[in-house]
Amino acid sequence: MIEVRTASLEELQSLLRQTPVMAQMHPLSLAFLDEEVQVFESVEALIAGLDCTEPQPEIPMVALSVDERFVHRLPSVRCDHNPFTSELNRILLPKIGWVQKWVLCQSQVADEIVRQADADCVVLLIVDGLGFADWQRFAPSNLRELAQPCFVDGVSVTDQGMSRIAGEPSIALRLASLGYERSFGFSYWERTENELTNLLFQGVTEGVRKVRSFDEVLGTVGKLPLDNSFVQIVREGLDQVCHRHRDLPDIGAIVRRICDEFDALAQKLRQRDIRATLFLTADHGILWQHEHELRLYEAGSGNVPPRYYEGLRSSEFLWRVNFKGNDFSVLAYPFIRRQLRSTEWGVHGGLSFEESFVPLVKLEVP
Repeated sequence: MIEVRTASLEELQSLLRQTPVMAQMHPLSLAFLDEEVQVFESVEALIAGLDCTEPQPEIPMVALSVDERFVHRLPSVRCDHNPFTSELNRILLPKIGWVQKWVLCQSQVADEIVRQADADCVVLLIVDGLGFADWQRFAPSNLRELAQPCFVDGVSVTDQGMSRIAGEPSIALRLASLGYERSFGFSYWERTENELTNLLFQGVTEGVRKVRSFDEVLGTVGKLPLDNSFVQIVREGLDQVCHRHRDLPDIGAIVRRICDEFDALAQKLRQRDIRATLFLTADHGILWQHEHELRLYEAGSGNVPPRYYEGLRSSEFLWRVNFKGNDFSVLAYPFIRRQLRSTEWGVHGGLSFEESFVPLVKLEVP
């Protein structure tokens, strides 16, 4: 077993200016380097490129693994850089293509859940407003370690984010084709009275139960026939306190309660001796006003969305995206279109680490 030394991002950059490198690291960290880098997902591919007779590219080359067969030819390091911090806001817009290439995107979540469905019961908890940043700060370590960052590849608002998660065709319909014959839904909103709720639960066979609290979900799940089934739950998160709240919201308490309920759901299934795979994700995160120095992009007023425009606009601070045939221009960090009200503690809809990265948590039972 070879011993791989730990290197900072600056040390890796210096090394890459001299020679191709084998590096254990998240590829998103490479977006922070000053120079463009050619990335190989295997060392064999890098070696083949070096040994071919074609002219070599003049940019640094890195393989995203360490292969002991080639330690005599290439230096190997473990880069300790964490790309998933607020520092990502500095390069998120100019390196947006790199982000979408190397990070799981929200529009891929449905595919990921269907691909990993191999238990008697699959459960998906969708939270309205929960960023990866807040998950990393406040979730207990046992759940924090189960989360991977997921990039919201579009406007970071509820209707678009939840639609991307549910997928088209929906997760319920796709799992049904794999043998998950029954599906159950839980929501705080009536399906018949809410267009988004109706969309999210397309294909659910056993109806959508409107609940007042998560305890009702736990009580019902304890009695349902869950063999070969899919359960989808929509729960409020931090969105409810970011738009209108009379005092500083207790972000940590809300995140911890979500975690407790997710754990309780897993425990309920464990008690029933059902082999289950539980997923948790969110539509968007929150950029908290009291934690960041937000800057006015224009002197807007009224109820305009503070972090995006409908339609296409050109600016070095805007990311242009399309959703279901409609164009949007999304403001990058730290700009807002208008002053926030005294009861607005946070915003979403824009492009930032805090808004645009959410957790995807996978928990297996037993």
